[in-house]
Amino acid sequence: MTPTVLRPGIAPPLTLITDEADDVTLARAARRWANPRHGRITVDPTPATVTSAFLARDILAALGRTAYAPTHGPVITAAPAWRAAACWITIDDIHQLTVLRAHLITPERAEQLSVLRELTGIHLILMVSGATVGEHARLTTHLTEAGLTGELEHLDEAAALRLFAQPAASRPNLPHPRSARQQPSITRSTVIAPARSAPPARRSLPDRSSQHCAGLLAAQNWLARHHATPTALPDRRDVELFLSRLTALSPTPEHTLDRIRGAQEGFARSGLTLAIPDDLTEAGGPGICTVPFTTDVAHRISRAVPGPTQVAALTALLCTGAAVDRLAHATVDDVHPGGSHLALPEPFTSEYDQDHPPPRVWYAIPPHARPYLQAARLVRQIEGAPGHFHLFSKSFGHRLDALVKDAGHPIPALDHPHPGPAWHHQTRLTE
Repeated sequence: MTPTVLRPGIAPPLTLITDEADDVTLARAARRWANPRHGRITVDPTPATVTSAFLARDILAALGRTAYAPTHGPVITAAPAWRAAACWITIDDIHQLTVLRAHLITPERAEQLSVLRELTGIHLILMVSGATVGEHARLTTHLTEAGLTGELEHLDEAAALRLFAQPAASRPNLPHPRSARQQPSITRSTVIAPARSAPPARRSLPDRSSQHCAGLLAAQNWLARHHATPTALPDRRDVELFLSRLTALSPTPEHTLDRIRGAQEGFARSGLTLAIPDDLTEAGGPGICTVPFTTDVAHRISRAVPGPTQVAALTALLCTGAAVDRLAHATVDDVHPGGSHLALPEPFTSEYDQDHPPPRVWYAIPPHARPYLQAARLVRQIEGAPGHFHLFSKSFGHRLDALVKDAGHPIPALDHPHPGPAWHHQTRLTE
């Protein structure tokens, strides 16, 4: 890993706990003390392993993430595993890492822990239990070579027990993934009524009338914030972001149409016309080729798919409904640093070439999906990748099928032919 600071500030001094009696009570206290939601994790390294990849996977497991032994995809190797550990520690706001049986670490692992500490500013706590004099000497040598002994805090058993006596709040139950039969059926054939340019009459169905109201109110609030009038129309990028934000979490394409019709009525009340494609079945995009990216979905894919960039790639597919070949061209600079929106190139046609690249299409990213795009940016930051580097590199192509199988969640965009630009990019706001 290239030493690049992901979190500002100076890392606390290394804490070394010496447990000469090898008291199981101390190890149990360290495990009970761990609570990722409180920024603390404890790692018990897998025994009889020597490569640093195993320790990185142990850290990922302590974070509640995948141990990186996926069913279909390849097992992650050492360098990507350590990059992933650094990214998730930063994204999950972990500030304290305790490593048990630290006297058994190798020089390579000591070096990787040192880089991890430098990257994330984490408080590193090493526990030495029942070590011999020779093991103590080897550990001191490894830590010195890794640059970890400049500032060192020693704790005995009593002081360590006081440290681990802080009660860790019980972790709330995580949402259980819904079974496949509970997932909404999203296909092109489900879009049964094309939306026209003129705002149609309000739907009378009670179960979806709220969607119409939501679109109407969202349009009115958006127009008020942007001070939009027939003589001062908002920027096209802002319109695209509004429409994708309105529809990205729509449960079905039918609900999407209701939201769009509500937005059309809201714009019409202000003297504006929202002209959308005549047939949305011929264009992909938010709410048509997407499924709601809930916290349940976020939890599932982030714990079943290896690597932050792969998680971000699936997140982008689920939240944008864009074609894979367009997402494959997304660069590091195409993602907002906060993960709030993503820009993708319009499909290439004969009108464009390398000297005249196609315009960008803007997609809003739901709040609980943004950390995953931020994690992908952090990976590229660690790698020192330039802004034009492909953000989702090594996530598509022949790897995509394995990722989708491991994620275990439907992605409608994979089945949509996308013959043209996304519907919200074709939409025009006019007088």
